[in-house]
Amino acid sequence: MAREQLGICAEANLHGMVLLMNAMDGHQAAIRLQLARLPALVQRLSDQFSESNLSAVVAIGVGFWDTLYVNQRPKDLQPWLPLSVDDLDMPALPFDLLLQIRADRYDVLHLAAQQCFQLLNQHVELAEQIHAFRYMDGRDLTGFIDQPDAPKGRRKREIALISEQNDAVFAGGSYLHFQRYRLDMNRWQQLTQQQQEAIMGRRKIDGQRLALAQLDDNSHEVKASCVSVEGQPLPLLFQNMPYGQLKVQGMLNLGFSADAKAYLRWLKSRMGQPGRQNYDLLLDFIQADCGAAFFAPSVSFMEQQAGL
Repeated sequence: MAREQLGICAEANLHGMVLLMNAMDGHQAAIRLQLARLPALVQRLSDQFSESNLSAVVAIGVGFWDTLYVNQRPKDLQPWLPLSVDDLDMPALPFDLLLQIRADRYDVLHLAAQQCFQLLNQHVELAEQIHAFRYMDGRDLTGFIDQPDAPKGRRKREIALISEQNDAVFAGGSYLHFQRYRLDMNRWQQLTQQQQEAIMGRRKIDGQRLALAQLDDNSHEVKASCVSVEGQPLPLLFQNMPYGQLKVQGMLNLGFSADAKAYLRWLKSRMGQPGRQNYDLLLDFIQADCGAAFFAPSVSFMEQQAGL
């Protein structure tokens, strides 16, 4: 049975870091070997600092996959293409590798990031290092609870991980879509709580959904629910975290799924149809500045491909 990367379905943490990397030419064999060693390194640190709840997941970019793992491609893996609807833009900025590390101790997070990157640093260029954090009681920087109806327990695995029945080679793996959104904090804070709640479609204090009579069809609650435009449930597990400094802040969106098309369906629902102005109202206050598609293979797959 394939062993999945534990960071995919791990519980939320206090601290997080995302490393976005590009591979050096001709280093594929070394990268395959070092990627296969990453899960064991993280597990050793997790055992050593058990109270930190350390976890990690590494994923390979669509454009790098065929170079790294020749003739072994997930059947539905597709590149991220820029999306535009009227004045809304979702840009594409591809990377070869993504490594997300999370922990409840910042010192352990830093130690894990150091040691993981040490395995790879002779073979990759670090493009981005993004620190993230848990805000208040699981809220994003708008002040609202993030994903109050998120899946739990076994349901997370069913949503995020490819099953043996669907694909024996890539069982335990997950399609990952990554976006970084910037929040216009000054404009958001000028709104009253009532205006914010109308945009979000939920009460700010407890995350409860607004009554149907109060719920705008274009509220974030309606447009960003994990349901397709046809009304079908979308299998998406989000591992989102806020990030930021005083001048720039926002949200890192990481959507895992056994279905490669689920995230783009979700995103298109948020953006609405051209000329109809039926987009997610929150998009007036946030702007995506990068987006990329990856695949997070199982530990078993990475070890087999590296000959371990």
